[in-house]
Amino acid sequence: MPGIFNYILTPNSKEEILPDIPLPLAKAGKHWIHVTAENEQQLNTLLEKHKIHPLTIEDILNQNSRVKLEKFPNYIFFIFRGYVLDKNNLFAKNFNFILTQNQIITLTLDYRESIGEMIEDWKTNHKLLARGYEFVVHKILDIETDHTLLIAQKIEERIEHFEEQIFSSSKSLDISYVYNLRGYLQNLKKGINQNKEVLEDVEKIKSSFFSDDADAFFRDVRDHSIRILELVDSNIESISSALEAHLAISTRKTNEIMKILTLMTAIMLPMSLIAGIFGMNFSNIPSLDWEYGYFLALGEMGLIGIVMYFYFRIKRWF
Repeated sequence: MPGIFNYILTPNSKEEILPDIPLPLAKAGKHWIHVTAENEQQLNTLLEKHKIHPLTIEDILNQNSRVKLEKFPNYIFFIFRGYVLDKNNLFAKNFNFILTQNQIITLTLDYRESIGEMIEDWKTNHKLLARGYEFVVHKILDIETDHTLLIAQKIEERIEHFEEQIFSSSKSLDISYVYNLRGYLQNLKKGINQNKEVLEDVEKIKSSFFSDDADAFFRDVRDHSIRILELVDSNIESISSALEAHLAISTRKTNEIMKILTLMTAIMLPMSLIAGIFGMNFSNIPSLDWEYGYFLALGEMGLIGIVMYFYFRIKRWF
């Protein structure tokens, strides 16, 4: 369940580590250590035995750190970016990995469902670590990449709904939200491109840390990233096309309204001109002396206004 936790995991055991106790160094075999730190002091305490560079800790604590891979004398550090779509907002979350010869350390600033579920179900997932910690890395990257693909597909569904609203002239159409969607897609594209670059960098150094058996799995994650990029590009084009269609429909509708109003004005203009010249100052005007003539004129004006209102509503001019 969600919370702040630190674990050291082996193929045979799962041990929780208190935040004020430094992480133990791996003595033999493969280990996976997961750290969820709230602040720099806690992170320094947990990592003090592992000779982690201060700049690495700074990158871990910065939620906006750029996705990258860096090599240090005693470890490899890389950042992978995942995404969460919460209602109408897209949030980016970094996953930090420190790789040494015998262990992997994953670090996050808050609870991550993909990692949390793996640890909670360690009886099932311990086989991954038994094969090599690269399979734990792959599992996390694969889950997050597939989750990002689902987000792109959800955005695609919303774009399709937007297109339906355009062609049905829906009154609930929200253009500002569509621009937000395009911004989310652009952020996704940027993040996935960076993730793909990191995966390519990981492949270059895999001989030092990963077995050859993991190659196909990491290629699969990269293929999924490429699929996401293709879907994102397609969605961005769909939004641009939909916005152009909306602009064209709005322009055509405005032109039609202006044409009808111009015709009405052209018809009324000669009548207004004649009435203005003569001023309706005739001695024999029917109902001129009728006691209800004034109220009749007001009623006619009101009726004309109501008829025009409903006519404009039927025409969907407003």
